Amino acid sequence: MKKKFFRYLSLTIITSLFINSFVIVDGMFIGSKLGDVGLSAINLSWPITALFQAFGMALGISGGIYISRLKGENKEAEANKAKSGILLLILITSIIAGIVFFFLSKPLLILFGASNDALKYGFDYLKIILIGAPFEFLGISLPQLLKNSDKIRIATIASIVEILINLLLDYIFIIVYDFNLWGAALASIISLAFATIICFIFYFKELNKPILNKKLIKNLYLASISPFILNYSYAFILIITNYLCIKYGGDEAVAAYTLLSYLLYIIAATAQASGDAIQPLFSYNSTNGNHKINHQMLNGCILFSFILCGLFVALFYLFKTNLEDLYNLSYQARIYYNDGLIYYLIGFLLTALIKPICSYLYSVGDRLRSNLLTILEPLILTPLFYLILCPFLKLDGLWMTYLFAQIGVLIGAVFFIIRNIRRERLWTDL
Repeated sequence: MKKKFFRYLSLTIITSLFINSFVIVDGMFIGSKLGDVGLSAINLSWPITALFQAFGMALGISGGIYISRLKGENKEAEANKAKSGILLLILITSIIAGIVFFFLSKPLLILFGASNDALKYGFDYLKIILIGAPFEFLGISLPQLLKNSDKIRIATIASIVEILINLLLDYIFIIVYDFNLWGAALASIISLAFATIICFIFYFKELNKPILNKKLIKNLYLASISPFILNYSYAFILIITNYLCIKYGGDEAVAAYTLLSYLLYIIAATAQASGDAIQPLFSYNSTNGNHKINHQMLNGCILFSFILCGLFVALFYLFKTNLEDLYNLSYQARIYYNDGLIYYLIGFLLTALIKPICSYLYSVGDRLRSNLLTILEPLILTPLFYLILCPFLKLDGLWMTYLFAQIGVLIGAVFFIIRNIRRERLWTDL
């Protein structure tokens, strides 16, 4: 069990870090060429890009659930027809969304508070992303559908190929040819096109003549609501935070927040993977009543996550000047970044404790409390602390909010996990 535990843990964390690291490198290329205004533009544009990614992910998840249900009812032929219908619906949805947001993107950037330069670069970026919307949707949703068909390895390979092509094209388009932000967008779409093609080649043999009926459409879109909200909730906070950064510190504050967000990606990916890696073992042991083993593994996950995230926190602090140089932050942006860094570093250590607990609760069937913890920070605590702190402390209040929100979520996580463990021990005694 220990060997399996560490094998699951190490492979998942390495894969997760690799997949999430390209976002940080992507920002490094943009920052090195355009500085604060480039980082500001990409962060202000991200909620629209994240909307497409969250919707594509949600449709992939809901489509997989619907197909699994049909297979469970021994309706293989109907399931294969549904696969074709789901892909067709995703494609139609992506085209409609791309057209709609092509005309809405500029007004939305203005609404988000983009300055003149950030507006120009942000719109250049989004034009390419929106034209390539079908690849944005299919490149995200197809790996989810492949995983449902027990082709996890193919889905992983497609994701890795996408990242490597993206990084290579980022360097060529941004550094070599100086295409600025629209070059970054073009790199993203081309890399997603490669991922889509790889997935489609292996998914094509499972497809049949598509069916489109009310039952399929209803199930696909209704079941996508919950995963969409969970995936997009943090983009909601990004919109508010960017607006407050613009209000209190301009593009320089947004640039500082962008770098802090990149560091958070690494921490969140590490902590999340520490719990997600063991979810199959958690589920198996929970089904078989092996709660004591689960509790030991949960302690191991939390300890592993805390140590690894603590190591990253130490590195972020020791090399903070190097990070500022890599992302080409201006003098004022560096001041803002250093003001916020200490609050974020302490908050990262709390995040390391929270994520494995959420994963555990979800895997043992306590999904309501797991989802509550997931949305507690972006939809409740963060807006609340912004409302209380920012009018008086301005940017300092904004940085403090992240730490206070993590404290609030941790309190909730500890309360839920204690209740869950007590209930499991009671069932074991019976």
